[in-house]
This record gives sequence, C-alpha cells and structure tokens, in this order.
Amino acid sequence: MDCQKPKSFLFRGLAAGFLLLLCGRSGPLLGQESDLSLETLLERIERLEADNKRLQQKVGPIESEDAETADSGDAESDVEQTSFSGSSSKHPKGWLYESTTPETLFAGGTSTPLLNETYVRHIVTEEIIQRDQQVMTSHSGEDQSADALQDQRIASLDNAFKSFQEKANKKTYPSVSVNGVFQSDAGWIHQDSNSETQYGQIQDGANFRRARLSAKGSVTELTNYFFQMDFGFFGRPTFTDVWLEQTKVPLFGNVRIGQWKQPFGLETVSSFRYTTFMERSVLFQPFTPFRHIGIGFYDHSDDLSNTWAASVFRSGQDQFGGTLSSDGGYGTAERLTWVPVWDRDGKNYVHLGVGHFFNAPPEDTINFRTIPEFFVGANGPGAVGSSGQAVPGGSNGTPFFVATGPLANVPYYNVLGSELLWVEGPFSLQSEAMVNLVNQNGVNSALPGAYAQAGYFLTGEHRPYDRKTGTIDRVIPKSNLTFAGTNCNPGLGAWEVAGRWSWLDLNDNAIQGGTIVDYTAGVNWYWNPYTKMVFNYVHSISDSPVLPQSQTDMFGVRAQLDF
Repeated sequence: MDCQKPKSFLFRGLAAGFLLLLCGRSGPLLGQESDLSLETLLERIERLEADNKRLQQKVGPIESEDAETADSGDAESDVEQTSFSGSSSKHPKGWLYESTTPETLFAGGTSTPLLNETYVRHIVTEEIIQRDQQVMTSHSGEDQSADALQDQRIASLDNAFKSFQEKANKKTYPSVSVNGVFQSDAGWIHQDSNSETQYGQIQDGANFRRARLSAKGSVTELTNYFFQMDFGFFGRPTFTDVWLEQTKVPLFGNVRIGQWKQPFGLETVSSFRYTTFMERSVLFQPFTPFRHIGIGFYDHSDDLSNTWAASVFRSGQDQFGGTLSSDGGYGTAERLTWVPVWDRDGKNYVHLGVGHFFNAPPEDTINFRTIPEFFVGANGPGAVGSSGQAVPGGSNGTPFFVATGPLANVPYYNVLGSELLWVEGPFSLQSEAMVNLVNQNGVNSALPGAYAQAGYFLTGEHRPYDRKTGTIDRVIPKSNLTFAGTNCNPGLGAWEVAGRWSWLDLNDNAIQGGTIVDYTAGVNWYWNPYTKMVFNYVHSISDSPVLPQSQTDMFGVRAQLDF
C-alpha cells in the first residue's frame, strides 16, 4: 500500500491553510509590491521552503497501520480524539487508505476528519509566533548593530571634539594679547579769592587723562611679559609698565624684572580702571613709590587668604623710567595682606594690609607734594618751526596745592602704611593711613595722612576683589546698559554713589609744606564691565603756614573704556 499519497494530501492541506492564514493576517506572503526583484522572490521562496520543513517536523512522521488489523466498520471507534494542546496531540489510527482524498483531511463525512481547522490554526499560529520571534531577533540584531554603529560615530565625534578642544586650548608660544584704555575728562573749577591768590586762575578744560595701548603674553609656559605705552601723559608717549617675570620660582613664587607699580598701598597697586574716584587720594603722590625699574617677587597662600610681595628698585624716574644718580636713588617696598573674612563667593569680605616703603632719594633731595583729587591740563605751545606748527611746550593744568619744596640733605625716609577694605554686599568701606618718617640733617620728622571712603551700589552689585594679588577688581553690572531690553525694559547698567574724605599734613619741624583736606562726592555709572561714566565733585581746603586758608571747588566728568 502506498502511504505517500495521503502524506502528500496532508502537507498540501497544511501548507494551503498556512498560506490562507498568512494572507488573511498580513496580506499576500510575497508582499504588496508588484515590482519585486528576482532576488527578493528567491529569498522569499527559500523562506517558504524552510517554513514547509518546519511544518513537516511539527506534524511528524505519520505511522501507517496495516489495513488487515483495522476493522473498516469500526474506524470511528478506533479513532482517538485528537488533543490540540501541542506536543501531547495524538494522531488518528487506521485511516490511511488509497481512497483518502484531500477533502477527508478537513471533512470526513461519516468519518472523523483527519485534520480539522482548529488544529491547522494551532499549528499555523505556532509557526507565525516563531517567525515573528525570528524577525524580532533579526531586527534586534539590526538595532544592536545600528546602535553599535551610532555609538561608534558618537565616540568618533567626541574624540574629534576633544582633539579640537585640546588644540584650541593648547597654548602656543610666544603668545600675545592686545589691550587698551582711554579716559576722556572734562572739568570746571571755582576758586575763592585766596585760592586764586595762591595758585592763580585754574582754567576749565578737557583732556585725555590716559590713552594707553599694551601687549601682554608669554614666551614660554613660565615666562610672561607686559609692555604698555601711555599716549595721554605729558611728555607723550610714556612708558608705564614694561616688565618680564618668571613664575613658579622656588621660595619666591613669581619674580619680576622691569618697571611696574611697586608693592605698597591698596589704591596704588589696584588698577586705575577699577578705582572709585577719578583720582587717587592725596596720599598717592607724596607717599607711595608707584612705578620704578627694579626686581621683585610676589606670591599668595594656597587658600588665597594671604599675599606677600617685595621689591628693590631705582627710585629716580623720568617719563621712560630712566634715572641717573651717584648718590642715593635706591628704594625698597614690601606689602602683606590678609583676608580674614570671605563669604558669599566674595560678596562679603574683609581685607587688611600693611606696607613699608624705604627710599634713599637721588642726590639726597626730595619734594613731597600733591594736587587735589582732580586734574585737567594741556601742553602749552612750544617752539614754532618753518611749518608754522608749534611743538608741545610746557605742561599747564591743575597745580600742586601743597608742597614741601625740594628738601636737601635727606639721605632716606620710611613710609609705613595700613590698609582696610570691608565689603558687605553693595556697601563698601575703604581706608588707608600712612606716616612718612623723614630723616633730614639728622632730624626725624613725621608727616601723616589718611583717607576713608564709602560706596554703595544702588543696583545691588558689589566691589570685586582679586585674592591672588590683594587688589580691587572689575565691577560686573547685573545688567548692561541697553535701550532695547525685553518687553521694552532697558538695562540700566550699574549705579554707584560714593564719598571720600582725605587728609595730608606736610608740616613738622623744619618741614612746612602745608595741609590739605579734600571732600569728594561721586557717582559712577557702569554701562557694562568695560565702560563707565564718572561724575565727581571735589571740595578742597588747603592751608599754608604762610598763607591763609583757601577753598576750591571742582566738578569733573569722565568717559572710560578699556578692552
């Protein structure tokens, strides 16, 4: 008996049912597109062949029963009911005859169906689930592959960006940055009769108080430089800071050689860009070393609570820093600072400092003198050449209000100074006191001076501080000045009001230089961190030992920009 024919009918029936269910589930097995390539069709045919083999394995080998041992009349009773719970299914027995047709697979009439629809659906469902899992696994592999590729690309981009950052941040030497600043001033002066008698008529005017260009940078990782010229000072152009320095020097920290502001006094070593008023106090000119050619060092503690600095220099100076002297002409300066309080990221702090300045003046001659806390001036006409144009001549402007005159036989003098700066949010209090101990002809004289000033930011800013150098830093407005702000609300910049009292006494023993007291009121309008407008009113009272007291009122305005 040939058993292959019923097997053939069985598998064809299963395949037909499988295809019908697939078509009903997701459309034609070959897809919806009519323009499939031959390669795609071959791939799908191979998939169908694989599906057919899996179906055969599911149905399993169908065992044929010998027709002689089966009772055809009891076929129905010999058929065990098929269970459709998967692997526990039982195949019907005694039914494989030549007369079996495909129809009897699903509807056997009086006979039990060899395969019913429920069983076919069960087998097909299992096959579909298996295929879906394979597709998901395939897609998962593809997703993992895509993720891996994406991760590789991201890593590649990240490495490229890091390389770009390293190249951008990598310093090349020599390096240079160009900086500049100018201050354009105008002033109006009113004098009483005694002031006019003593100083003559001080004229109103306007000038560039400073106009500087500078270049700074490094020639190696540890060697820095600075070069600055002032084109606004009398005798223009003028050297201001010109120095080189070596950093990370054992014991000394940073060693500097050249001309710079020697380490003495808070308002002296702090940049004029950041001072509260148009001019420094009346202590500045007579008692501080300011700029000289020398060598020195400076450093700070690891916690930034202390700084220290010292220098040795030639104390004579022309507009280019030069000096000539066979007798004297040397000086030293030392400064220590301490910040015992530092809160709210520098919005609240206390700065304390002490300093010492020793000077053996050139040729044992010195003149202690100062202008009031305002200056405006211009060069007078000089010689006229064949072109008819005058070259700059003598300098005219605000005169010295107190002066000792040249004091001879002064082999040395020492100035001791103290510093205080207290900042509590928008409020600041700053003060310095100095005493100049002068030895003249073996007689010691004490010339004292002091100032105190207070400021308040109406817009809530505070006065910044540089803990590495112990100096005042740049004010950063909360909003820059703009007339096109959000919702038509322009930025106001930063507004500060301030007042200062300063006093200097140049009278002691044989030294009779007079006294001066200045009262200064100021308003600062910071348009942005690099631009500000300054308004100062100064009431100056000077008293000479041989002349009556005089009073002078000065009003000045300034526009300042630095970059």
